[in-house]
Amino acid sequence: MRRHISRYVQATAGGERTRHFTAKQPPGMLKLDSGDPHFATPPHIREAARHALDAGLTRYAPGQGDPEFLAAVCETVEREAGARCSPDDVFATNGATSGIYAVFTAFLDPGDEVILMDPTFSLYALVARQLGAVPVAVPHGADYHIDVAAVRAAVTPRTRLILVNNPNNPTGVVYRRDELAALANLCAERDLLLVADEAYEKLLQPGCVHVPLLSFHEHRDRLILIHTFSKTYAMTGWRLGYVVAPSDLGTLLFGVHRAIAGPITTFVQRAGAAALRGSQDCVAEMRGEYGKRGGLMHRLALAIPGLRPVDPQGGFYLYCRYDASLSAAEVRGKIWDAGVAVRSGTEFGAAGEGHLRFSYSVDPTTIEKGMAIVGEVFRGLGRTLASVLLPLLLLAGCGEEAPKKPAVSANLCVFLPNGMTLGPYDTAKECATAKENMPRGECKPCAK
Repeated sequence: MRRHISRYVQATAGGERTRHFTAKQPPGMLKLDSGDPHFATPPHIREAARHALDAGLTRYAPGQGDPEFLAAVCETVEREAGARCSPDDVFATNGATSGIYAVFTAFLDPGDEVILMDPTFSLYALVARQLGAVPVAVPHGADYHIDVAAVRAAVTPRTRLILVNNPNNPTGVVYRRDELAALANLCAERDLLLVADEAYEKLLQPGCVHVPLLSFHEHRDRLILIHTFSKTYAMTGWRLGYVVAPSDLGTLLFGVHRAIAGPITTFVQRAGAAALRGSQDCVAEMRGEYGKRGGLMHRLALAIPGLRPVDPQGGFYLYCRYDASLSAAEVRGKIWDAGVAVRSGTEFGAAGEGHLRFSYSVDPTTIEKGMAIVGEVFRGLGRTLASVLLPLLLLAGCGEEAPKKPAVSANLCVFLPNGMTLGPYDTAKECATAKENMPRGECKPCAK
């Protein structure tokens, strides 16, 4: 039977994200790939859900959300960002995912562009492409912070919004106020929307400070916050989040969301209200434990030859650059075959080539066992690389027969119509991967 499948859906089928989630993990696989907190949902949150069930709150929820939930969100926004909002500016979502879909659906027509940081959470680009829009991936700077000049250069007449994930998944970097302010000013200058997914805002390493997007009060009319309870309160299975939008867009966005997901379960919203209004000691305890586990994984990664971890700042991910010549997908595959699930950096964008993402949301024993196996894999890669390089090094002493160029030397760049250049990339494959995320880009030799 011949079936018509949307060309936009066809274009997103079979990517790294899809392959990872559909792969069957064998029994005993050590999961250093998961975004699911290891902790149980705190007792007072579970108790609020039980109380709501006993009260019979099992019918359709009101419109944009349960009044108790919407009020709790407004209280939280004012307390943490100093911004006042009305319940009409908020609506409950199915985690952050349906909020992302609602925002992109509301503001992106086919061919429109959304600027994303590279690397970043892979769902953003997937959603944009499924809508026929174009994700424009702008690489971070060398320190994994926002390259504001590169973002500015990437803005075109088709750009509609800029999205940041802060703290960033996969890098774990927490963005500074100055770089966020620069993005807000750019959006005001070019009449764009600025959207923040702040899923990991409370999960910070000691000394790190999160700057809420809604704290830029002078830009309130163009700021949209997407949030979830999944990470902060260990509520991944509850599927609860929210969107806070400018007053003139709240009802519009809710209408889009209603077509995607319908009303969110009332007793789950009551649990969310209890999470926001109740004691935050549980969050502090989980944050402290993540601090220990992140430090443990970072120390173990530093001890692995060829692995260079980024200092963890926020969330529960450790982002590592590696020195092996294999692609990130290939290295991820070798680690998988050894019994440990991790994520390839290229799942999160072309700039993720040469990187892996590890999760320390798991227990310390799993971290220790998993990183020990990762170490063995990299030591094996080192031996393989040495067996290839040693004959070349010996040949290098034999005069004219020595290779004149390294094995990888394509020196290609992605050139964009707006004058922006990305690269250089060492192989044609890397350049082609980068070009997939950039509209109308062209791989050519870099200018000398």
